[in-house]
Amino acid sequence: MSEISGTGSVRALGLARVVPRFGWTLWEWVVCPWHYRGVSHFHSAARAGDLERLRSLLAPTVAVVVAAGDDTASVRVIHGSDDAAVLLAHGFAPKGDVVVEERSVNNQAGLMMTRSGSPIATIAVDFTGRLISLVWVRLEPAALRHWNTVSV
Repeated sequence: MSEISGTGSVRALGLARVVPRFGWTLWEWVVCPWHYRGVSHFHSAARAGDLERLRSLLAPTVAVVVAAGDDTASVRVIHGSDDAAVLLAHGFAPKGDVVVEERSVNNQAGLMMTRSGSPIATIAVDFTGRLISLVWVRLEPAALRHWNTVSV
């Protein structure tokens, strides 16, 4: 009866058995919508160029890593919420045919940047508590060339 009324525990609802079938722990299943909401708030603040709202979403010790290739010489790291907010607002500002969409990146909520429908960057976002602690921007068109394609 508790399964019908929705008042039962997680165990009574059977979620403890169902959720692991999808490769998630129960904790990941519960937290997943929160992570997606956090990325959505981050995306809208960065796209709008709202520096105050961006700073409120970023941890004081946030790091933004921009990797343009496989060698370490092509990696740049920005530390601190002030510098990170300026960089992100500039990077997410609307530009011609560049579109930033919320997509799954590394099996979690993230962002995909495309130009004319071709992927040009993936953006992974990590949280510590409710604040963003790491933004990892991967720029490498060669590695993203076959993003979301199905070979027949």
